Parts: sequence; structure tokens; C-alpha cells
Amino acid sequence: MNQLERLSEPFPAEVERTLRKGGTSLTYIPVSEVIARLNNVLGVNGWSYSVKDCGRDSESKDWIIALVTLAATIDGQEVHKDGCGGQEVKYMKGGEKPVDLGNEFKGAVSDALKKAAQSIGVGLYLARSEEALIHEQQEPQTDADIEVAALWGNFKGFTSKFSPEQKAALGEFWNEYGGGREKPTESTATMEDLTALLEKCVQINLGAEDVTE
Repeated sequence: MNQLERLSEPFPAEVERTLRKGGTSLTYIPVSEVIARLNNVLGVNGWSYSVKDCGRDSESKDWIIALVTLAATIDGQEVHKDGCGGQEVKYMKGGEKPVDLGNEFKGAVSDALKKAAQSIGVGLYLARSEEALIHEQQEPQTDADIEVAALWGNFKGFTSKFSPEQKAALGEFWNEYGGGREKPTESTATMEDLTALLEKCVQINLGAEDVTE
């Protein structure tokens, strides 16, 4: 059995966890078990991950969004897979102060890492079930979808650091480029729109750097 097949093997029932959401029972694997699978199959030096971006969503502060890139050597071939994950912020009574914002950042990164690991087979059998697909409505299903998700993560990383003036400049660009269309969201954004927006983000960012010099 090669490494890819070993990565894709179902997990023992005793490590699977169940989550009740929207009246549906969903099965998932804790991130600790995902990391253990990667270590056992690839070796601790056979894989790594890097956090490309992690922060509160610029449009919905109740969510932490993370973009992770997983690098691994599988059956002698080096691969890189992106994963985009999220975690909803939990608030204390009164709804103003987060319970543990650091834990939400950790949860978003863990979710993104699991998504990246799914693309090399780890826990993929769960994502392919009907219940998991309902839970993971934003999960990329094709190479094109994965690339769009990565571009979206890069775009959100740019705009989360923009000043109000920079966001206004980006909004003006979209009004002209989009031709009256609604602003793109994670579920409606296309590769072409995100590529154009990212190019504009770079221009705006470089312009800001020139001003500060």
C-alpha cells in the first residue's frame, strides 16, 4: 500500500466525533488525529504547513478566516495544497467581549489545515458523504474551486489590512469593473473577478507604500 492509499484510509470509529447541527448528525475527525495520520504516514519531516493569512473577516467580524498551505512529499512526489477554513467567534454574555479570541484563531487554522489535508485524502471519505457536503457547502470540489478559494483567501488577506481610503478606492474600481454587479462573496466570486481585484489590491498597496516613503 503506497502512502497516498494509507493517507486515505478511513479512521477507526473510536476517533471519529459527532456534531449535531441543523438537526443533522455530522461526523468529523479532530485535527489532532489528522496530524497524527500525517506524522505516521509521511514522517514528522515529511510534511509541513504554513499560515498564509488568518484574521477576522472584514465584512463579518463574527468570523475568523484562515488560509493554510500544506506541503508534503507523498510517494516521492512533492505536493502543495491550500486549505481555507473558518471559525465563528463566541461571545460572553452581553455579546460584546469574545470568550477566547485566540482559541478562535486556532480553530480557524485547524479547520484550514484539515481542508488542505482532505485534498491529499485524509478524511476525504467523510467529506464525500451527503451530510458532510451539507456541512461543508464551501468546500472546493474541483481544482478550479480550490484555486478560487486560495485567491479568495489572498483577497481577504489584502482587504483586512486596508485603510478606509484604500477600501474606498477598491470599491470605486469594482463599480467600474463590475458594471453594476453586486460585490463578490466567497460563494459567488469567480477566478476572473478575483484576479482583477487582486491586481488592483497590489496597485493600491504599492501606492500607499510610495506615499509613506
